[in-house]
Amino acid sequence: MIRALVACSLLTVSCSLLAGGQPGANDLRLRLSDLESLTAEFEQTVYAAEGDVLQQASGQIQAARPGRVRWQTEAPLEQLIVSDGQTLWLYDPDLEQVTIKPFEADLSKTPAVLFIGDLAALEQSYSVTWEEGENTLFTLIPISADSLYEKVTLSFQSNIPVAMALWDSLGQKTDIRFHNVQRNPSWTPAQFIFVPPEGVDIIGDE
Repeated sequence: MIRALVACSLLTVSCSLLAGGQPGANDLRLRLSDLESLTAEFEQTVYAAEGDVLQQASGQIQAARPGRVRWQTEAPLEQLIVSDGQTLWLYDPDLEQVTIKPFEADLSKTPAVLFIGDLAALEQSYSVTWEEGENTLFTLIPISADSLYEKVTLSFQSNIPVAMALWDSLGQKTDIRFHNVQRNPSWTPAQFIFVPPEGVDIIGDE
């Protein structure tokens, strides 16, 4: 259950991201404005509020603007999330189950889909600050009281995203490290379509 919640939650972190009056928002928008597609490997760790490790996972992400994402978590926590910008598929091989729902449903209350949003309205959703160091760290505090997360941070080396962290209302932290990041690789629409395997249970709309 934790892995499903974490995976879906990670797809609710930035499609409504970016606009322009806050200096931090401006800088973040500039780093992402020419990002049309992305591939990376990731390592993800979920921590309890007390600091104990609840879950560790790794996998690959492919993303393309607008709204296309393929987030694949490797065994033993195997899971696949795919969106073509209209439909979202969540496939759990262990449960032999596919959940299908409109992609927009995941965008209604919280910003969604890191790196592949429409780059509009960051200031309406977040208060953004940043600090320079070895990496540039952006801190995003949601303005809405019903946001899924209390805080999100994004870390960049130049214009390359290298890390992301999210704190939820229960104090849990999800830490994601990106490796072998490629900006603007070529892609095909077929990469962001999912056909459920024969015999699996389907929940939601086909």
